[in-house]
Amino acid sequence: MEDQIIAAEKSTSISAEICHWSGAVFGILFGLGFFLAEVQKNDLKSLPWWKPISALLAGAAVSAHGNNVANNKRTAELTALLVRSTNSASELPIAKFSEYSDLLEDSDNQ
Repeated sequence: MEDQIIAAEKSTSISAEICHWSGAVFGILFGLGFFLAEVQKNDLKSLPWWKPISALLAGAAVSAHGNNVANNKRTAELTALLVRSTNSASELPIAKFSEYSDLLEDSDNQ
């Protein structure tokens, strides 16, 4: 059971990894590209900073979406494991215990 829990906690999704890495890489590349293009056109005092900053923020948003997808997959795996363990525990045979009562000691029905 411990191995299944560890495997569920480490589960990943290909789409999550693609979003995570592409958001980081393309956000940085586009941010630097916009920055270098604007530096070549203008001096740093009149540089429109919104283009490189928006590219970095868009990349961060895509990367964060990848993290959310990975966490949702892990949660789904752990929930499925919990449901399976709960269902298998409910199917276990219940041991029948004889009830013991002090009232039976005094009677003939022991």
